Amino acid sequence: MNLDTIEIIEEIVKAPKLTKEEKKKLRVIKRVINNEINGPRAAKLLKVSTRQVRNLKRQVYLEGNQGIIHKNRYNKPANTYDDDIRTELAHIYRTEYKGVNFTVFAKIMQEERGFIQSRSTIYNILRQKRIRSPQRKKVKRNVKKA
Repeated sequence: MNLDTIEIIEEIVKAPKLTKEEKKKLRVIKRVINNEINGPRAAKLLKVSTRQVRNLKRQVYLEGNQGIIHKNRYNKPANTYDDDIRTELAHIYRTEYKGVNFTVFAKIMQEERGFIQSRSTIYNILRQKRIRSPQRKKVKRNVKKA
């Protein structure tokens, strides 16, 4: 690769957009860099320690505006379940166990099918897939007393 193609590739890869909080952090850190405010004042504004302000300042020097972005921003948490498991649970419920209480469904999945997820996890997965429990509470009507 020559320098022209490297420059073109760098132009194609766009920097991620900053959130509202990150923009605020960047403004305050730039004020610290320009000596408009000091570290303790910036720490108060950002509600972090002065050490964090120094770290943020160093990151902005090294990486520019992207130094404000948290390094774990695009990583998936280690304790999440795969989408395959989520879709499989939702598919099984919709096709074979429609109308069954979520707690009973969770017991069946754990005992008969060998799923290791807890009842609350299965409940959360089904709710995220827009499946409502048939046992949900009914809305109470106000009855006037005579």
